[in-house]
Amino acid sequence: MIILKNKDKYEESHFEIVNIVDALKEYDVRPKYFLLNNEMIIRRFINSLPEKCLAYLGSGDFHYLTYFLIKRLNIRPFVILFDNHFDMNKSPQGFITCGSWARQCIDENLISGILVIGANKKYYFNDTRYPFMYYIEDGNKSINTKFMRKIKGKDFYISIDKDVLSEKYVKTNWDQGNMELDNLLNKLKLFGKLGNVLGVDICGDIANNPIEDFIHPEFRKAHEEVNHKIFEIFLN
Repeated sequence: MIILKNKDKYEESHFEIVNIVDALKEYDVRPKYFLLNNEMIIRRFINSLPEKCLAYLGSGDFHYLTYFLIKRLNIRPFVILFDNHFDMNKSPQGFITCGSWARQCIDENLISGILVIGANKKYYFNDTRYPFMYYIEDGNKSINTKFMRKIKGKDFYISIDKDVLSEKYVKTNWDQGNMELDNLLNKLKLFGKLGNVLGVDICGDIANNPIEDFIHPEFRKAHEEVNHKIFEIFLN
């Protein structure tokens, strides 16, 4: 089990890529939702991961794993979420879902704030107007200087759902935004310079479908190429 003894030690450690969705196949980890009564099963695995993870989560159906990756930290990070959805829905009692994990992090006071980039405003609910939630609908717009000064030097956790991207780059299981890949990559580089990135995860792959993979192998290849471009930013 990983225990982060102090912030300086954490800042000095290096990122490692972890394929979480494959590693969790032996557990009862289902797409879209997770029963919180089984949390200790998944937490034992999550807490055994390297201190600084570049976590591959597979399809967006497993985005709820971000909650566990954040919960293991001993620092309340400021979350940067690239997503076509806010992931702040209410979930059924006792469950966490791929659409509710961000709300769960807020409700449990696990984070110091959150910036959502690229989410479609039709998914915004009035009851999620938290004072430390910030929102940029158009992911292709620049982040203003005043806001950058506000978050400079913070500890960041970055979560990327590729459904924020235009379909000309990748195709996902969910409806998608219109963000350009270069704009996503440039913003990731910017946040890497603005503060201390504690962890990164990426989801949004198309679900495993042998027939679809056979007919359209280019879909899977496109995801692999985007994943590589994102991860290499934090490995360099």
